[in-house]
Amino acid sequence: MPSHNYVMPRPTFHFTPQRNWINDPNGLVHHGGLWHLFYQYNPEGPDWGNMSWGHATSTDLQHWSEHPVALPYSDGEQIYSGSIVATQGEPQLTAFYTSAFSNGRQAQSKATSIDGGFTWEQDPHNPVLDRGTNAFRDPKVIRYADADGTDRWVLLAVEAEDRQVLFYSSTDLSNWEYRSSFGPLGPEQDAGQLVWECPDLIPLPVDGDPENLRWVLLISTNAVGEDPDPEGSSMSYLIGDFDGTSFTTESTGLTRLDHGRDFYAGVTFDNAPANEKIMLGWMSNWAYAGDIPSAPWRGAMSLPRRLSLRTIDGFPRLLQRPPEFILEQIAAVPAGRFELAQAAEVVLSGHSLLELHWDPAATGRLSLKLQGDSDASVDIEHSPDTGALRITRHGAAVEAIHAAFPSTSTIAMDAAPVQLLLSLDGPLLELFINDGEATASNLIVLGAGAVTARLDSDLPGCVTVTTFDVPASDNLSALSSARSATTLV
Repeated sequence: MPSHNYVMPRPTFHFTPQRNWINDPNGLVHHGGLWHLFYQYNPEGPDWGNMSWGHATSTDLQHWSEHPVALPYSDGEQIYSGSIVATQGEPQLTAFYTSAFSNGRQAQSKATSIDGGFTWEQDPHNPVLDRGTNAFRDPKVIRYADADGTDRWVLLAVEAEDRQVLFYSSTDLSNWEYRSSFGPLGPEQDAGQLVWECPDLIPLPVDGDPENLRWVLLISTNAVGEDPDPEGSSMSYLIGDFDGTSFTTESTGLTRLDHGRDFYAGVTFDNAPANEKIMLGWMSNWAYAGDIPSAPWRGAMSLPRRLSLRTIDGFPRLLQRPPEFILEQIAAVPAGRFELAQAAEVVLSGHSLLELHWDPAATGRLSLKLQGDSDASVDIEHSPDTGALRITRHGAAVEAIHAAFPSTSTIAMDAAPVQLLLSLDGPLLELFINDGEATASNLIVLGAGAVTARLDSDLPGCVTVTTFDVPASDNLSALSSARSATTLV
């Protein structure tokens, strides 16, 4: 396939719009039995611009229905990222978003919905929070219970260029009082070279113990300036404490949230059942998002991820597990057990799940190569000598997209038994390692047809393999119930 004619196949079990550009997820909320996904959207074309809020809903986080634009741009004002809260016991939803005015000023505005999020009325007093600056954006509103049991709202937003998160509080969602700021954090040379965006703040129990609670601050960072880092954008997190006024961190620096090149702007759903913290992210990178060859759509959301904290090596660490429907499909498929005396291959549909279990002490170096009908491949390799898992995308089709698109992502690991769950959905590759202890998300260009997965190792050790192919469906986001066990040959 000539690289310059390459067009990415549409994913089948991730959300994509029918057409046009999308980026950050916005206003994630569970309300009235529906999961609402709003997102940055250009209703007029496949490139960034005319920023509005698109809208989709799901009953199960698996099948999505797209709806008309929720908050459209207007002359002089684009609708940038933000969040939605469901007021307990009331039908009303309240959205907070960044008004990006044509004079460069950015401020926070409000809209309300009384019909379950399908139509919106913007506050006549907008903007409701304004610092008079040009990079004040991405409001995320959360609930906080004071020690006396009083509930209030906390809004966090960024001064993006200053690498600061600002905290405000309110009792009525209308009047906001400044409380504190957090940041900047990181090397001084990041000033002017890196912006902070799309903050979120979530409480999580450590190891499931409600008496041992930590607060996790999620931050998206993007390279800017005259000579930006070709790595582009990524996500990080900090673990610490929040007292309703200020956030304090236990760590000395940002911890990488996803080790791939294509996971950004991840935020969590408000009002999720059982108080679960479920995150959705945009699978792209600002370094080359505008060069991705997909049509008539451009941009996709990640799988929903269930967040938790687990103690690892004496410290709490953020875990990201795939949604329950993915785990249920894998659990229902019989696994194969194979001695890798020689390389083995399995042919996947290209919309597939693949789970591997192995002991590096028995296999030595283990490699998995994904090859489709394009002039490109993905190499996944684990070396017990270096303790690293490396994911490399390369080939002429990769190089043709953008100079920053060829890449190698590295995850530090130890030599203990490894569990790797791989989600392959057309151009979207997500890896969940050791029950979500690490993740890596990458756009790939393997073509629109079948994908061959070639498994090899230095030693003839045993590898347990489970596969599940997703049949084609008229529903753009449908994950079929068809299941299969695959034998390597």
